[in-house]
Formats: sequence, C-alpha cells, structure tokens
Amino acid sequence: MLNDVSAEFLSPDYFKNPYETYSEFHQSSPIFWHEGIKAWIISAYSEVEKGLSNLNLNAGERIASASAHLSESQREEFSKVITTLNNWIVFQDPPSHTRLRKLVNKSFTPRAIEGFRPKLEVIVDELVSDALKLEEFDFVSHLSFKLPAIVICELLGIPRERQDDVRRWSDKHAGFSASAQVSYEAAKAANNASIEAETYLFSLFDELSRNPGENILSKLLAMDTSEDHLSYEELAALTIQLFFAGFETTEGLIGNLILALHNNPDQMKLLQSDRTKLEGAIEEALRYDSSILKQSRVASVDLEIAGEQIAKGDYCHFMIGAANRDPLRYFAPDEFLIDREDLGHSSFGHGIHFCIGAPLARLETKTLMSALLDKAPNMKVIQEEINYPQLFAVRKPLQLQVRVN
Repeated sequence: MLNDVSAEFLSPDYFKNPYETYSEFHQSSPIFWHEGIKAWIISAYSEVEKGLSNLNLNAGERIASASAHLSESQREEFSKVITTLNNWIVFQDPPSHTRLRKLVNKSFTPRAIEGFRPKLEVIVDELVSDALKLEEFDFVSHLSFKLPAIVICELLGIPRERQDDVRRWSDKHAGFSASAQVSYEAAKAANNASIEAETYLFSLFDELSRNPGENILSKLLAMDTSEDHLSYEELAALTIQLFFAGFETTEGLIGNLILALHNNPDQMKLLQSDRTKLEGAIEEALRYDSSILKQSRVASVDLEIAGEQIAKGDYCHFMIGAANRDPLRYFAPDEFLIDREDLGHSSFGHGIHFCIGAPLARLETKTLMSALLDKAPNMKVIQEEINYPQLFAVRKPLQLQVRVN
C-alpha cells in the first residue's frame, strides 16, 4: 500500500517534480500496490529493466486495463480511440507486434536516419534563424515542439501546415494512454481526435496512393498485398502512433535538456568548453529527466517481482523516471553530470518494445543543440515557474520562455 511518505504521488505537486517522491520510493517502497489506480508501482532499476523485457508481462492488455474503470457504455462510446490504441505497435504482442514492427523498422535504420541528416540540418538552421530574430521567445513553440513535428511530418508525408493538428491529435491520445486513470472528459477528447485524425488520414492515403512520394506512408501504401498489406484503419493507427512517438518524446527530451543545463550552469560551461561532451549531455538528460516516466505491462501469468506476488491480470507500472534515479544503480543519482561514467538509462525501454525512433531523437537533439551552442551561446531561460502536463507517462515543459542575450 502507498505509505504516508509517498502521499504526494499523482498530486499536482508530483507532476511539477516527481523526483522527491521517487527518492522516497527507493528508500521505502521500491514496489507497492496502489489501490487508487489498481496497479503495481515498480521503481528499482534492476526490476524495471527486467520487467520491460519479461515475456510473461504483456503489452496487449494494457488498453483494456487502462480503460477497465470506464463503464461498458463508455467503452462503447469511446470505441474508436480504444481500437486505435489497440492497433499501436507498443500495445501489441507477437505475432502482431512482430508484423507491424517489421513494416516500419526499415524506415528507422541507422542508414535511413543518417540519410535524413542533410534535410534535418536545413530544417534546424531555418528554425533557429527564425527564432533568434526575436530577443525573447517560447522555446517550446518555436523549437522543441516545432522541430520534431516538422521532422515527423516530413518523414511520414504529412504536409507541414498540418503540424498543429498533428500535435493536437497526439496530445489528446496522450491524455488517454499516458494518464494514471483516464477521465471521461479526456477519453471523449481522445475519441474525437481519433475520429478526426482518421478522417484526415484516410483522405491523405488516397492522395498518396495516387501521387506517392519519398516518404514512409507512400512506401507502406505501395506494398503488394502479399507483403502483409495494412488496412487503412491499421495504417491510420500506426501513423498516429508514429507522430506521437516522433515528437512527443523528442519535444520533452529537448526541453528537459535545456532546463537541466539552465539549472546546472557549471555543466553548461563544461559543455561550452568541450563540445565533444554533447552526446554525453543528451544521454544524461535522458537519464536525469526522462520525457517518458513509465511503461506498463499486464501479467500474463502469476509471477514474482522483487519479492511480491503478482497475480495474472495485474497491471504493472514500471517507473522509468524513478529507475533512472536509483541510488543502487547510479552515483549521485540526483545530480546532472554530463561526463558521468555510469551512463545508461531505461528511457527508451528494453526488449522488443525498445523505442524504434531512438536514433532519430538523438540526432534531432544533437543537431539542434549544436546550432544553439554556435548561434545562441548566451541563451537563458527566464521563466520562473515551469508547467508540466498532468500525465503519468509523459514529462515535458509546456512553455519555456527564453532570452537570447
């Protein structure tokens, strides 16, 4: 059971700063059953790493478990978003997971990502040049959201002018899939977004079928039926997942890195004096303040985790954000150290659900940070209070006001 020490868990203060709560978990409750959300909360790095790779814990029942508190009539009312999410790769197990993952793997190989680098550098140069025309600006809306949104639209074949729609659809789906317990209002908003996104995407698929381009959707639409052709409904769900994964997490990575450097000026000076430490800074940001705070699984069989008996059907939340601050795994876990020797983290997951877009997220972040170190070395965060979404799984600054000089 949740003890008094951890009473702030899932409170408004928790979403502002979950790390004090995570520290308390490590001290007294590395695994416990939370009656309010009917799930196990697991925080130790070793158990999170093992759990995310454990084939006795499935991903395919997660949406059913996440929506179990809704009434039968509500689940029928929100059947579109439930169907959409159930078609996401991340919510499927083999063989369906294997089939879908195979279809998109080739678009995110290191060679494919490296081939996108020249276009990415042009996009970054344009965005940074435009932003730096302003003395002060919101870093999120101008850079940390806009860059990954444009990139995923370019990769998928979605017109850039739809990037705000893509963000809205993604945020509404996050309101369902990334909440501790989705509310009726959030479920309704997500369902409406799913209907709207699917309507647009079906028309886009028709257009790309007639006039294909060099993009992921055109390639998927052009597959011969013998190659495991996707239905429009499956492809729409896959597309929504790809643009969710393609910018939601990268937006958080970039924003959280900027904040970590701002709050640790000695590390910023170290990075400015030695740019070879940039990749280490990115990995440390992924550990120190992950944009994905947890991944979930459902027990397929009775099993034991950290001495607790987990029953078949139990919902388990593996707390990535807490695991990344585990004092049994890291030296000075609450310190941001860009030349940390004990690098490593769970932020991209483990096992068959390891984030397919991890190389792209790293490349986007490195390219943007390199440009900012060159062109805006004195940029400062001037916003005192940072607001975060009240989502169990996603952490990113919603606004980040900065001054260039």
